[in-house]
Amino acid sequence: MTDSGRTQIPDPLRAARQAVSDGRFREAFELLTHLSAEQTITPEWHLLMAMASWRLGNFVESHDAATSALELFRARGDVDGEMKAQNVAAAGAFAMGRLEEAGRGFEWALALAQHLSDKLMMARCANNLGNVAYYRGDDEEALQHYSHAASLFEQVGSLHGIAEAWHNTGVVLRERGEYEGAAEAADRAADAASHLDDRRAVGWTLGGSGETDALQGDLRLGRVRVERALELAREQEDHPTETDCLRVLSRIAVAEGRLDQGLELAQTAVGSADRIRNPWMSARTRQQLASALLAKRRRTEAAEAYDTAAEVFEQLGSRRRARAMRVLADRLR
Repeated sequence: MTDSGRTQIPDPLRAARQAVSDGRFREAFELLTHLSAEQTITPEWHLLMAMASWRLGNFVESHDAATSALELFRARGDVDGEMKAQNVAAAGAFAMGRLEEAGRGFEWALALAQHLSDKLMMARCANNLGNVAYYRGDDEEALQHYSHAASLFEQVGSLHGIAEAWHNTGVVLRERGEYEGAAEAADRAADAASHLDDRRAVGWTLGGSGETDALQGDLRLGRVRVERALELAREQEDHPTETDCLRVLSRIAVAEGRLDQGLELAQTAVGSADRIRNPWMSARTRQQLASALLAKRRRTEAAEAYDTAAEVFEQLGSRRRARAMRVLADRLR
């Protein structure tokens, strides 16, 4: 009995909800999986399962669970729940390379967030739309979205969001060759993450800093940072970050002249990308595999890897990157 004399209503999702909030996604997944059938028919159960699955790299399962949550929230007329489920469903579509679906989903979630005056969700949607724009090759649009997201995250005091928006900004600037700007963005992301009790966030921001270090010529510092990021990613079961760290470590090893290790790391990265069924990672890791093969003077195999990367980029709608991969492949024939 409560102090008011009324019976307290049991909340079977409380522990799982807290685990998701704390970033303990494997624990949340296990808690949700072991609930009774009666307790798994609610829209919140599906939403929490979608969120935990996404963070564990199970993108297909996450998308399916989020879609179920979306339908159930809509049936109840729960706009807040619909907004959250729509964002997670779009994130699942994005991870699977379905950019058109993802873009529409994030835009709808953003419209709902604006309707509800939910600045935190508005920031998340802006950040996610930046990711879609980046994948499509529209860097300027991506940077605008990330800047808007960072501003909104600052307004609501979301350090995790600030870290993510600046981390993503650094990704774009690194690819553009703007290494000073990328280093500044990586530092801002790392600073925000350092104030969080979130080893996962520390991991992916550290990985971004390490890749920037390497591109600026400090291979030793870059390798140390990315190796630590890889340890944290594996500890936290952050498979996308683990995959990307393997890609970057391959790049560093090749630059240091450790060609056999560079090739082995690239092959491991490709296997990791395929295992989590992430098309973007599949293309990026095959791009690095081609570079590692070329360093070993295995031109035919390198051309094949570039061709495969081009095909995946094309399927994603990243035509500029696909054309670049085909040019590199043609030069090797």
